[in-house]
Order: sequence, then structure tokens, then C-alpha cells
Amino acid sequence: MTHLFIGIGNAGGAILNALLEYKEVKRAKPIVIKSKSKPGKESNKEDKIEIKREKGIEFAFLFSVLGDCDATIHIAEMLADLTIKIFLVGVLPAKRREKREELINAYYSLEKLKEHVNSFIIVDNQRIAHLPNFEDYYPQYNRYIASCIADILVGTSRPGSLVEEMQLSQPIDEVIAALSFEDEPGYVALSRASELTKGLWGYIFPFLKHKPLDLGTLLRVSLDKLSVSDAPIGSEKSISFLRVPEYYIRSKSVNRELIEEFMLSYSKECHLAVFTTRRNIAAITNLLTYKFDQLERLREIRGLAYERV
Repeated sequence: MTHLFIGIGNAGGAILNALLEYKEVKRAKPIVIKSKSKPGKESNKEDKIEIKREKGIEFAFLFSVLGDCDATIHIAEMLADLTIKIFLVGVLPAKRREKREELINAYYSLEKLKEHVNSFIIVDNQRIAHLPNFEDYYPQYNRYIASCIADILVGTSRPGSLVEEMQLSQPIDEVIAALSFEDEPGYVALSRASELTKGLWGYIFPFLKHKPLDLGTLLRVSLDKLSVSDAPIGSEKSISFLRVPEYYIRSKSVNRELIEEFMLSYSKECHLAVFTTRRNIAAITNLLTYKFDQLERLREIRGLAYERV
């Protein structure tokens, strides 16, 4: 499967650059396209992008700020015309830091894009807006989002080496279904948590055993770090990507029922993918899919737009 990544503007390019730092992503040799177009301005001739249908491209990740950006809409239209599924990783401006007009533009952007996009993965800057000098936290925040996207990519494209019951039966189809609805796109909050499975000595002496896998703590910590501010407990769907050393698979230490039971307390429907890593680390990435009206942040920016009218 060929991955297509498109970064638009400074915000979209920053998240994409952070994603490309992962060796597993580089190894997949993705097609990478970048546009320097800025929100609120029409694309320059040199920034115009043409996309052709290439064999193996089933979906694309489009990284962009949610605002008045003609380039984002243009690219989404082209991808949709080529029947390529679109995951838009969209940066939502913070209400405490941005002008009212920026928030209103974000709403209109969502409205224009929803005809073409299968899923909006929301990166809500409100999550870091309370921090002093919050701009200094952008690189760290971008790396956090990129780590989540990397887990999604590895979890859907890695050749199956686990027993059948520990894998998604149709990985990319399951992911698309879990992150969208038949009649409208899904609005997704993502989160991730990780922990070392061995201490420093474990890297020096590989024969040292991994410590017991604490899935409960991983799940609780991850869901405290959702990418959308004030996301409610109840979502329509969810999908989790668990990444662990092979030891935990072979020793049957992954309690699938525990994960599913926990996620079903946060969503009506859950899916799970488990895959291995050579690193001494366990990580879980969760994606919770909502409808527009379920997210207070989205209702808020819609209210601002209606007030102006």
C-alpha cells in the first residue's frame, strides 16, 4: 500500500515533518507533497498541486489548519474525484489565543470540506492554550500528534505476523469505517500513552524479562490526553492500536477483553489492532469518533458563525 501525505501551510507542514521523522514511516516510502499556501490567501501558481491516481493509493492524510484556505479545499476536491479516502488532520484555533474571525473561518472550512473528507482528525490548540508562551509547545504537540498517526499507519500496513484473533480482519476498511459515518464524516479525537517495558539495563542485557503489562493504566492515561478540549465520554465509535514487544503476544499477556470493555465505556462500538515493536515500549493510541453536534468545541465555533450572520 502506498501512503500519500499532503502538508499545507506552516501548521500542516510541521505535523507532517514530525511524522516523517519516524523510521517506520520513512521505510514505507510515502508520496509526500507540501504546499506553502497560507490560510486566507489564494494559492500562488507555484503552490498549485496536481494529484494523479497512482496504483496502491487507497487513502491520503491531509495536514492543514482549519481556516479559510483555498488550497486545502482544492486538494480535497481532487482527492475525492480520484475516489481516494481522505483523513484530514485539521488544526483547530484556540479561542483564548486567536481572533474571533479565525474561529469563524474554521467553521466555514469544516462546512466546505465535509463534502469531500471522510474523517476530520481534530488537533485542538485549545489543549495547550492555557500554557504560558504556548507557542513554545507546538513542536512537542506536533510530535505527539505525529506519534499517534505513525501508530495508525504501522498498525494498518504491517504484514500480519500475529495470530488471527489478534488482528483486524480488513485493516484499512475497518479504520475507515471506524472513523466515519455513511452520511457524514467523523470528527475524531485521538490520544496516546506509552511506557517502558524494561529499564535501562534491559537495553544492555536483552535477556532481562519485560515487566508485567499494565493495560489499565495505559488506557486511563491515554484518555486523559485527548486532542480535543472538553471531549465527552460517550463517542459513537472507537478504534485502538496497541503496540507491544512480541514477548507479550507469545506469552498471551495482552488482555483483549480488558481493552474492549474499557473502550466500550467510552464508545458504543470499538475495534482493536495489536502489533509488535522491537523497542522495549508498550503504547496504545485511541481514536474516538464523534458526530459534529457531540463536540462542544465544534458547536461553539458554529455558534460564533451564526452570531455574525
